[in-house]
Amino acid sequence: MKLVVGLGNPGRQYELTRHNIGFMIVDMVCKNLKLNISQNKFDGEYVKIVVNNQDVIFLKPLTFMNLSGRCVSKFMNYFKIQPQDVLIIHDEVDLNFGQFQYKQNFSAAGHNGIKSIFHETNIKTYQRLRIGVGKNPYFNTADWVLSNFSKVELTTIKNDEDFLIESVISWITNDKFEDIMNKYNKKSA
Repeated sequence: MKLVVGLGNPGRQYELTRHNIGFMIVDMVCKNLKLNISQNKFDGEYVKIVVNNQDVIFLKPLTFMNLSGRCVSKFMNYFKIQPQDVLIIHDEVDLNFGQFQYKQNFSAAGHNGIKSIFHETNIKTYQRLRIGVGKNPYFNTADWVLSNFSKVELTTIKNDEDFLIESVISWITNDKFEDIMNKYNKKSA
């Protein structure tokens, strides 16, 4: 069983914020696979399916970002999912907008959703898809990640959609994380 976790905040007011890029990508992949994330368990929305003979759960924790670990921990325990079978998708201010990076054994780097997952599971070795949202010198980090993407930025995300979907599906069906990193890490917009 594999678990793809998109991090974000529940509620319409957060839908198009930088902090919700994890939710956005999980939604993209599920839409591509003609899935509806409509089941609820452990304070999360999820769908469980089979992709190329691989059982997988797509999950969006609804606990708000800072408590994401509670939901992720409960899913891992209930479905007996191993840490190496978890992919966490989240925003990353230390990457420029338009960059994305598959990474493993990486620090939380100040990301409260990742800190929560590390704390609740006592594991820090997760495979992650870090989506660059950059920084803005006129905003503090908390305000920046809670600000909406611009129309131009949303167009860029839409242009990268097929590549991102392909990368997540490859992660689900390919055991070699190094291959995923080599093929799908995108350095610039």
